[in-house]
Order: sequence, then structure tokens, then C-alpha cells
Amino acid sequence: MRKKINIGIIGLGYVGLPLLLLINKKFNVFGFDKDKSKVSSLKKKISYISDVKNDELKRLNSDIFNHSSEYHKLSLCDYVIICLPTPLKKNTPDMSYIEECFSEIYKYLKKNQTIILESSVYTGATRDIFEKKINKKFKLGKNFFLCYSPERIDPGQDKLIKKTEYVNITKLISGHSKKCLAKIRILYKSVFKKTYECSSIEVAETAKLLENIYRSVNIGLVNEMKIITHKLNLNIHQVIDAAGSKPFGFRKFSPGPGVGGHCIPIDPVFMSWLAKKNGNESKFINLSVQANKRITDWTIKNITLRLKKKNKILLLGLTYKKDVNDMRESPSLKIFKSLILKKYDVQYNDPYIKNVKIKNKVYSSISVNNYNQFDCILLLTDHSNFKYNKILKEGKLIFDTRGKYKSSNSPKVIHL
Repeated sequence: MRKKINIGIIGLGYVGLPLLLLINKKFNVFGFDKDKSKVSSLKKKISYISDVKNDELKRLNSDIFNHSSEYHKLSLCDYVIICLPTPLKKNTPDMSYIEECFSEIYKYLKKNQTIILESSVYTGATRDIFEKKINKKFKLGKNFFLCYSPERIDPGQDKLIKKTEYVNITKLISGHSKKCLAKIRILYKSVFKKTYECSSIEVAETAKLLENIYRSVNIGLVNEMKIITHKLNLNIHQVIDAAGSKPFGFRKFSPGPGVGGHCIPIDPVFMSWLAKKNGNESKFINLSVQANKRITDWTIKNITLRLKKKNKILLLGLTYKKDVNDMRESPSLKIFKSLILKKYDVQYNDPYIKNVKIKNKVYSSISVNNYNQFDCILLLTDHSNFKYNKILKEGKLIFDTRGKYKSSNSPKVIHL
């Protein structure tokens, strides 16, 4: 039975839309986005996110999707959840999307509402952005409530794998005060199967950063090991598999052509910026960022050393990880751009990306029936629906950056 609580979600992207679908199972929801094309697609029940299927949207009332010009409807909401991007601007956290949104919705806020921020931010950002302005109009913690709960979505995962299903991922929750924490507890304990209550907003903000710094450091390590083992004529994926046989003290991380998405390339820089601002050093974090940038350059160098300008090249995958339609910070896209700028004859195939614009030119994903028409194939993103056996059989030269052919000793497979 749907409970009589109204929720407003601002930002219907990779975080906001899945959250809306989940919350709408139990509560009334209004979704808001500035992108008119997104709102139009949602009203037509057409998804623009690979993890959200059209059938899921068909179960929703189209009236819940609104352009930002309809922010006045937020006055009907008990909770306002903000899911907006927080990019980098010259290696500095850019909170402008959240700040501008808060300024726009401020006049529609009312007593006893709760704001929940879901975006990845630097430690202290939630208070910096909201606290002072809220206290001008309300008494924070008494008649208005502020909370933080960082998203933990893992895009591209098989929904049949229960532990990675969104509803099953433990949800960090935090509040400006005990009363604020009580407000977010009421909502998210009704939606998620497990919650973890942080002692402060700052603990939750920092935990989110640490999660992605941990991944960045370990991916940076295996990417650096890949460079070292390549010189030793060893297959890094076979080395990792061997080390992974140890039942304790080792966790597998997969190397690749670099890191992408919104979190791993961004969050370590947030913490590095904050450390520097407070007079501290973050050498280890900085090294991981450098290692993950270096591997992309190393991959480009090792590919171009073996290519001729007249070679016909097929690039497989443009997204930052498999089975998603997200190209944010994608190393595959960076490699594609680099080869184009170097005047190579290169085309791409990606079932999730129909078109991409580079230097005022639009490139389209091609369909491939016969892989031997290309002089070489660059496997940069290992989508599940690529025909790997056919690629191996027909391809003349394959650069494998994802370890899909780690067991192959074929001379036409170059392990990068």
C-alpha cells in the first residue's frame, strides 16, 4: 500500500532515475530535471539509461516527471532529494549545479521538509551549501531537516545478482542532528533492505570518498603492475588469477585502459583538494590518479607503435565500463579521440552508443558482419554482447585491454 508521503527528486540521471523507481514503489514521487529531452522521453516511457528498461517506466504515472520550471510542486513534498552532478573544474570540486538548484528551489521550501543530498561531495560540502541559508528561513533540526546519503549504484550489473541489486546495497544515511537522522531513517528504512547510520554528515561524505579512493588506488596498482609485467612478457590477468587463489589478504582488481565514470576519476581529487586546502599532503592518492591517467597514455603508445596510418582499425566499446551507455571520463573515448587526431582510419562498434561527436564531426557505431575486413581490432570495453569467439576467429590483429583473451596464446592477440 502506497504511503501518503510525497517525495521530490531533482536530477533524473544515473542516480536520480533508479532512485525514483525504487521509492515510487511505496511513496508518491515527483521527478524534476532541467533537460527537456529527458523529461519528454520519460513521459513517453522511453529510457535513456541502460540499467532502466522501458517496461519499468510503463508502470509509472507520466505526470510525476516535471521540468525545473515546475519546481513550485516541491511545496507539496515532505522530502526533497537532490541527485545532481559534481564535476571537477581545474582540479577543484564544482558544486555549482547543487548551489544553483538550491537557490532556485529555496522559495518553495516550507517548514518540516527534509532535504537529502545524494551527490558525491567533498567533506563538509553539505553544511557549506545548505546550513547558513536554511537557518535564515527556518530552524535547522527543529522545523527543517538536512541529511546526506551518498549513492551506491553499480551500473551495468546483472539484476539477477541479488547482492548488487540497488535495493540490497546497504544505504549510508546521516543527518545534521538526531532529529534529522530520524527523518531520513523513516524514509530509507522503508525503501532499502539495509541502512547504516553514520555519526555525522561528514562521516558519510568521507566514507563515500574513501570507497572510491580505495578502488582508484587498487586499480592504479594493478595498472602499474600491468606495465611492469608487460616488459617481463607476462600476462597480468594470469598473474592476478594466480594471486587470487589465496583465500585471504588479497582482493582481485582488474586492469584496463584507464578509469572512467563519475566517481573513480573524480572522488580522489576531491579528497586531494581538501587535504591541500587544510595543509595536508595526499601523496598516495595523487599517485593512484597519476597511475590511472598514465595507463591510458601507455595503451595509446603501445597501440600506435604497431599500427600504420593506412591500417583500417575497429575500436570495440566507447563506454567507461561494460554494459552501460555512460561515456563520462571514458578511457575508451579518449583513445578513440587520440587515434582520430593522429589521422588513423578508425571506426567503432558499441551497442550502447549510437553516435559520438568529436571535433565537430559525428561518428556512428557500425555493424560488423566480418571482422577480417579490419587490419586490427582494439578491444577497449568488454560488453557482454560482443561475439568474442567470432572476433578471435576472424580478427587479424587484436589488442586486448580487458583480458577477455587472457588464456589465448595466439600470436594475433596482443595483451595490453
